[in-house]
Amino acid sequence: MGKFDEDYFYNRKKSNYKNYEKIDPYTKFGSVIAFIEKQNLTGHFLDVGCAFGFLIECIAHRFEEVCGCDISPFAIQKARERNPEADLRVVDIDENLPYPDESFDCITALDILEHTDSFEENLLKLASKLKWGGHLIMSTPVQAWPRKFFGFLDKDETHISIPSEERLKQAIQNSDLIIIKESKFADVPFLKRVSRIPAQIELILKKN
Repeated sequence: MGKFDEDYFYNRKKSNYKNYEKIDPYTKFGSVIAFIEKQNLTGHFLDVGCAFGFLIECIAHRFEEVCGCDISPFAIQKARERNPEADLRVVDIDENLPYPDESFDCITALDILEHTDSFEENLLKLASKLKWGGHLIMSTPVQAWPRKFFGFLDKDETHISIPSEERLKQAIQNSDLIIIKESKFADVPFLKRVSRIPAQIELILKKN
């Protein structure tokens, strides 16, 4: 957990953040927020890897129960300051995901699974916590041609489980999830998100 301390979020050690505090959630999570609003999702929500709780703050009013977890005690402390009504916990998903099975209508896991020891095993954990008919919204960098040429721009040493697109799709196929929407993009400095460049994938999945 010490890898994700205060220094990680403020560019005092190798990460891709300059100052996480200054992130604009409607830029970073805009597509996720738009989907939740358009589909009028309600019920029970879980944000895995919630960091400072920015996404939770934006969508909490839509859900009956809002939960969030992160491996970083520092991040959870910051998230609780923004979201005092939410159920926020320090959780290492590699060790355990301490929620009842089939208990959430919507789970988000944005840029999280690549930090874990086993992408496939942890995707199965997420799927197990989702109700049938519920949605999982996830994103991850992938091993594709942009990473071969520009991978040096990724300074985050905790990116230890980056899948190929083929491996990602196989993991989804093994987890009772189907792909509803897929977006490929690259986060380019000064240009924000550039679509159709397969450096990262954002997926909206449904448990069927």
